[in-house]
Amino acid sequence: MMIKMVRCCPTSITTVVKQNYCISTIFRSQSNNRCIGASARSATTHSHVHRSVLTNIHPQHLYNIVNNVDSYKDFLPYCHESKILQTSPCRTMMDAVLRVGLPGLSLSAGSNSLLEERYVSRVRMIPASENTPFWTVEAKSIQSNLFDSLKSRWQLSLTDDDANARGGPSCNVNFEVEIQLSNPLIAFTLDRVLKDVAKAQVEAFEKRCRAIPFDNESKTL
Repeated sequence: MMIKMVRCCPTSITTVVKQNYCISTIFRSQSNNRCIGASARSATTHSHVHRSVLTNIHPQHLYNIVNNVDSYKDFLPYCHESKILQTSPCRTMMDAVLRVGLPGLSLSAGSNSLLEERYVSRVRMIPASENTPFWTVEAKSIQSNLFDSLKSRWQLSLTDDDANARGGPSCNVNFEVEIQLSNPLIAFTLDRVLKDVAKAQVEAFEKRCRAIPFDNESKTL
């Protein structure tokens, strides 16, 4: 399916493609061959907010790592594919494809292979400025067979001056994730693990920051 070209600096992230496909034959009803999915049930929303402080990590450093989607497959748990498809001329928007395993959901009974989803997200990147001391990255799925909607939002900021003085710049992290699903089995399972998945993601990004040197010249504040 074609995806419209990213345009610069929209006021909000908008959905370009909306799909309501059945997820997989493993979720088909044996009696009537109907898919237990968007066509049969209404979507439910599941969300979680993870807050933490990353010591001795500048928010710009984490912001740069979050925006480097191509590298996600190298360090993020459950991520098997990550690629930037296109970037807006002003470099504040991009489309990216991700293929992820879904924790707690196996392809079949007794299998160690996780059910996977490959989807496209539209990402909006907002660096900090003198008037807005936050680094923000927002993403919303625009093409997915499984998710009715998948949104995430990073908001990063420097900690207070006393904390900075003790050990250098540190980062306040506010990471939000919201998933809308029509399949009740997947919705139930992901709701149980969403908190742990969000925590594991932030920890993986923190570890990546500590492994990759920070270019001080990239600071915006």
